[in-house]
Amino acid sequence: MKFLNYIKNQFERILAVDSEFRFDLTKTIPEKVVCFCYTDVITGETFRYWEDDKHNFTPHFDYEKVLLVSYNATAEFGSYLKLFHGRPLNMWDAMVETARLYKPMRMGKGALTLLSTAENYGIEDKLTVVEKEENLDLILRRNKYAGLPFKYTLEEQKQILEYCKSDTEVLRQVFIKQVQDIENKLNLKTDEDFEKELWQIQHRGYAQGCVSLVERNGIPVDVKLIKKFNDTWPLVKNDLIREIDKDLDVFTDDLKFNFKQFNELIIRNGLADKWPRMKSGNFTTNKEVLKNHLHIEDIAKLNEIRTLQNMTKLTSYTPGYDGRVRASTNMFGTVTGRASPSSAKHPFSASKWARNFIKPHIGSWLVYIDYSSQEPAIMGYLSKDKNKIEAYQSGDTYIYTAKLFDKVPENATKQSHPDERKVFKVIDLANTYGQGAFAVAESLKCSVSHAKFLMKKYKEIFKVYFRWLDGVIEAGMCRGYMSTVYGWQRHIKDLFQNKNGKRVDIRRSLMNWPIQSHGAEILRKALIDLTDSNFKVCALVHDAVLLEIPIPEFKQRLEEAKQIMVNASIDVVGGPIRVDHEIIKSNYEQEFKDQELFNKIMEHINRYTRTESKVHPQ
Repeated sequence: MKFLNYIKNQFERILAVDSEFRFDLTKTIPEKVVCFCYTDVITGETFRYWEDDKHNFTPHFDYEKVLLVSYNATAEFGSYLKLFHGRPLNMWDAMVETARLYKPMRMGKGALTLLSTAENYGIEDKLTVVEKEENLDLILRRNKYAGLPFKYTLEEQKQILEYCKSDTEVLRQVFIKQVQDIENKLNLKTDEDFEKELWQIQHRGYAQGCVSLVERNGIPVDVKLIKKFNDTWPLVKNDLIREIDKDLDVFTDDLKFNFKQFNELIIRNGLADKWPRMKSGNFTTNKEVLKNHLHIEDIAKLNEIRTLQNMTKLTSYTPGYDGRVRASTNMFGTVTGRASPSSAKHPFSASKWARNFIKPHIGSWLVYIDYSSQEPAIMGYLSKDKNKIEAYQSGDTYIYTAKLFDKVPENATKQSHPDERKVFKVIDLANTYGQGAFAVAESLKCSVSHAKFLMKKYKEIFKVYFRWLDGVIEAGMCRGYMSTVYGWQRHIKDLFQNKNGKRVDIRRSLMNWPIQSHGAEILRKALIDLTDSNFKVCALVHDAVLLEIPIPEFKQRLEEAKQIMVNASIDVVGGPIRVDHEIIKSNYEQEFKDQELFNKIMEHINRYTRTESKVHPQ
């Protein structure tokens, strides 16, 4: 237990913490903190504070001298933020570390819970699953009294405090086991090893605090437009679908799908030889197959109809009293550790057309800042492949690659040689994501042998990168895990996994992990630096952030934010990655098809409301 002793020596106390609270209107952030419980990891001493203990509720410790241990730290950070206590500096999120060591976090069924983690370590909770659910229901059902005066009974207070206390006692044991698990699993030996590991864990814990702040900030939306959509969409939905289907004729009058007509549509468009069939003999309606043929007008229209069919009222888009939509953001929800909205309540997790409801509030503008061609840049900087770095720094990695292949002249641009650029974009992405020659041949409409030739030459030109990648994967297989520079890991138990009853080699899937996982690290570093610089971050999306900036200081602060994001990339991968930005002064508009679809929807809604106002004037 050398690692535990090292941690003990760094802090005055190590406290396992749990809070209980009632949600706000959006069911995302704490609106009313009910209680806090702390259990000293070393002594086992427990402290319990009810909501009425105002003089004790303020943290009785120095943030800089105490290590807090939480299970899903966004909840505890959310409680501290609600009470205006700021964000603790030293946080160990046992759920995140469990995800790092074993599997990504999941929402809903199969989620990583304190109980499941405790069971994994052979720790028994004195409360059963049923008792925990009963206690949680006791807390949450009071939501219906939000804004109204009420008090828990003394018996209910005692029950909730005992529930909270039991979680901290279990968490204390989980922490001790987890520290030992990390020490053994990662073969930590020296103080230098311990220092590095502890810093990385605290870095992830602090990032969770930043996520909690993002959730509290929320995304400003057009509340009136959302209400108008919700009130009218069910009434015009079917009429719009029928209008689009006029030329396709694949739906009956009551909007049931007609496979016979669909089969004829596929044949009519000359796709019969390429389009997969189902066991029934009918052509498949698989969404991925549809997406691969969106360049064909009829297929694009059919896909549009399917989108509309799945669209319901935006009941999940419940703005808070401040006119902001909120939803949980899962910072560590994937194998690569990429941040993603974890709920359909989030405008960035839904179809892109829904982003039109995003609208800055008076006095501020929004700006969407994303990394430009992030993956090629990471590939170059991490591997130190000169050709990769120069390709990225040229401003158009695909045109530069075409030049290295001697397929375009030196003065070639995206505009002058779009077809050649497309070819090398396909090859670049195929190598990035571990696709084979057959997939490349299908995308480029060329022979498999030609695709193999292109892939081989690509690997020769960027041989330094591929040599580095092979080394990373081989090292990962030898020690049992791959790791980012900040310690996020993918553990490799076996090179073969069973998928749909087949034994599949996962080496190809490992190819992109170092790239995407470092992209995730860059965004985490950028988020921490932005929030510490007092930027109001409203959303995280893969490799981008949504910021809200007051108009008078917008220009200056935008440049500052962009520089922070570039600096984050330098800190993580050793080189600058460009950022693009999109300023949002009114309702967020999308590009091309997504905006067209939204405009079409609103056209029908406005037409309906005008008609109704004439028929039923107020």
